[in-house]
Amino acid sequence: MTGERQHINRFGFVEKPDMADLAAQLDASALAVTMEAVIDIVLERDEDFIDTLSDAAQADFVVPLQLATRLFKAGDYTPIELVSAACTVRYCAAPHLADFPEELVELLRQLPH
Repeated sequence: MTGERQHINRFGFVEKPDMADLAAQLDASALAVTMEAVIDIVLERDEDFIDTLSDAAQADFVVPLQLATRLFKAGDYTPIELVSAACTVRYCAAPHLADFPEELVELLRQLPH
């Protein structure tokens, strides 16, 4: 345990101290567009897409992505909340990239880590 304090935001994502710097460096609008495109591919465009994923990919990746969907539906998120969601989604997707379509992989690689 490093002793570093972490904050869990209202959407369920960890906010680390360095995320404020990352949020200041990123274009929040572009990041939001990328996240919404990932959500569209996985949760909205193809009803059967989730069923094609392994149980592990569903648990590791789809669950955090559904939390991110709550963030966008709320609409009043901060740049740090957006960055924490994007970092979590990318991190959780990483072990499963080989199982995803190239379009999704390209979008996920645009997310911060």
